[in-house]
Amino acid sequence: MKNFGKELKEDFVIEPGYTCVNHSSFGYIPKCVLKQRIDNYRKFLENPDCFARYIIPKQSPLVRQTAAEFLNASPNQCFFSNNSAESMNSILKNLGLSDKDTILYLNIAYPMVKNVIKYMNTNFKVNTCMIELKAEELKKEIILQYIEENMKSKKITVAILDNISSQPSLKLPTKEFVELCKKYDVISIIDGAHGAGISEIDLKELDPDFFFTNLNKWAFCPCSVNLLYMKEKYLNQIHNNTVSVFYGAGIEKEFEYYGTRDASIILSVIDGINYINSFGLKQIIEYCENLAWEGSNLVAKIWETELLAQDKAMHSAMVNVLVPHKDHSYIMECSRICYEKHSVFVVVFEFDGKSWARFSATIYNCLEDYEYAAKSFLNVLKKEG
Repeated sequence: MKNFGKELKEDFVIEPGYTCVNHSSFGYIPKCVLKQRIDNYRKFLENPDCFARYIIPKQSPLVRQTAAEFLNASPNQCFFSNNSAESMNSILKNLGLSDKDTILYLNIAYPMVKNVIKYMNTNFKVNTCMIELKAEELKKEIILQYIEENMKSKKITVAILDNISSQPSLKLPTKEFVELCKKYDVISIIDGAHGAGISEIDLKELDPDFFFTNLNKWAFCPCSVNLLYMKEKYLNQIHNNTVSVFYGAGIEKEFEYYGTRDASIILSVIDGINYINSFGLKQIIEYCENLAWEGSNLVAKIWETELLAQDKAMHSAMVNVLVPHKDHSYIMECSRICYEKHSVFVVVFEFDGKSWARFSATIYNCLEDYEYAAKSFLNVLKKEG
């Protein structure tokens, strides 16, 4: 078996010459997973009637079982959607919320989550409570303190927290969050888009009301596969956000088929999880977290800046570094130019009045990737290349 790092990159489907330090947005897949993916897709195209009507209903329980075991959950509580947006919409739009309810969330929630909440406010008059965090407040104890203060003082119905937030990227205290939700009788939703494959998830122990995770980001599955988990008491309440032919036929059928699409995609879940298991999830997490930390510190040294959060425990396999420039529009343009000229894409975003770059690490990355990305981007910023 190959070692993590540079020698493993040739086993992945990545554009030749491209230096990837943003595995986290869409994920990249091993060639062995793609091979099986193509075989499955060909079988679907050869006879979609048979595949959608007979093969998938037969294979779906096995795929759900595989994913459930990976996350330590019951298969009858796990369902597949195309992405986190579908899962989030399916949850919030079916809880029967009204102007008597309030949704609590953080300002660092993913824009999709914020927009679904906005939709609920606009169309159902659901109240919102956003906790505004500043850079110096990105600490586990402060975040939990703010959450509890709002749960104490306001009638919160639903609360949403990331497992690992996106921009800025931080490992958030989901276990303590779920405990607070239980204490104050609040419905808990964990946005685990960055979860499966890069963190140890035990849903029976965590016990949230809802949890969803993308399997294409870190679990080496192709886009688009998202797993939606919910407590048993919601199984007769939640419907697929896309109302189709199986509406009212039970949640399993509603999520198994909800319109014409590539029915073979979920079979890749087994291949992606098998790939993770061939190395060991703990070994993957340890390598990726250490490399992201070391690589981002190297970037900060080259840029002569700093990390957003200095506590390593707050980081997963994604770390945020201050960009050495104040004009965010110019920085965004530099990100595009850097890709075009140097074949490396650096994710940049604004938070608390400053511009930051997010660097992620996976098993095919090595420290040289971050040195190259940092120097290339700095050259573009300085208009040197």
